[in-house]
Amino acid sequence: MTNYYHVLGLTESASTEEIKVAFKKMAVKYHPDKHPGKPQMEEKFKEINQAYQVLSNEYEKARYDLKLQYRKFSVSSTSNPYTYPGRKKYRGPVYTPPRVDYRQNMIATLYAFGITFGIALIVMIGFWLKSEYDEMKLEQLLVERREIYNQARDSYANRDYESAFTLMASLNFFRLEERDMKLFKDNMVNDIVLEGNQFFDEGNYDDAIHLYELVQHFEPEKPFFSLKVQLAEAYKKVNDPAKSIEIYEDLMEKEYRIIASLVEIARIKKDFLADLESAKEYYLMAHKVAVKQYKNFYGEGYSLVINERYVPSEHYELYSGLANIYFDMGDSDMAIKASAWNKYVWPDSVDAYLTSAKAYIAKNDEASACEEFIGARNRGWEGIPNISCN
Repeated sequence: MTNYYHVLGLTESASTEEIKVAFKKMAVKYHPDKHPGKPQMEEKFKEINQAYQVLSNEYEKARYDLKLQYRKFSVSSTSNPYTYPGRKKYRGPVYTPPRVDYRQNMIATLYAFGITFGIALIVMIGFWLKSEYDEMKLEQLLVERREIYNQARDSYANRDYESAFTLMASLNFFRLEERDMKLFKDNMVNDIVLEGNQFFDEGNYDDAIHLYELVQHFEPEKPFFSLKVQLAEAYKKVNDPAKSIEIYEDLMEKEYRIIASLVEIARIKKDFLADLESAKEYYLMAHKVAVKQYKNFYGEGYSLVINERYVPSEHYELYSGLANIYFDMGDSDMAIKASAWNKYVWPDSVDAYLTSAKAYIAKNDEASACEEFIGARNRGWEGIPNISCN
């Protein structure tokens, strides 16, 4: 009988981890790929694999240990204790060993077998009892989690969304048999967001903020970019620009639409806080990011090949806002320059022509201003210039 422990270079007391480590070491050493053309290595590898398959399986290992113990007891009981390899030949009178008592020997063997079998049986019963106990605890846990889920559904039905969220969050994760619970949670989140959007559309911004913040609090790992933007807009509606800026700064830290976030912060700085200098700084930061993107996409000669079809809409908002902030700060030349870029990339930009017209008026260049008004009119503007243009 092959001793699988010896095949792996281990003793019979080796632990599960020692068996695993020994197998990996022996498998690497005797793998056939390392010994091409040597069938004996392939046989050795098969023997190592067979040993691991038996010793790594708790049930098979218990059966094998039982056979191994029986083999040892059987061999030790029937072997001659007076002979062994390498024993010097006795030169004196011949010693006649006592007669073997086969009946007593058999009784000893059966006794040893009974002890080994009893130990193995106790171990197997222990595994079975533990399995039954774990199964019982799992069933109990599933019942308790299902009760929490039912409470959450009742809270949600009563519009106690915070309690529903708290209960569902306590479940942490969902097992395969709890797919209906996960679906309920996802639908609950989506429905609450939709209700918040309805409040927003109705002008009920405080209630919209409450629902949006509730979702953000209990689902912080989800990006929800559109929800964050809607929440920022709601805070602007209730005249809380600081909260709105905080949201856009958070989006920038997470690298979600950096240019759009910078532009929105610049607008808030200008329209709500009347901080034109800070607004300009945010527009310029957005401009640097935009130029970097242009160079990455088009190369250093981006200004010669840039195409409006591949430029996001927030870039138009960026340069329109930058032109207007320059004009509001009295820098007409830079306002005209920023507007020129808009007209170059977006040729149908009416706002760019009107901003340029205002800047030229501020510079007392009414002829150039009239040209800009004409350009705006050719692109659909129906207003009346505030200067006399022939």
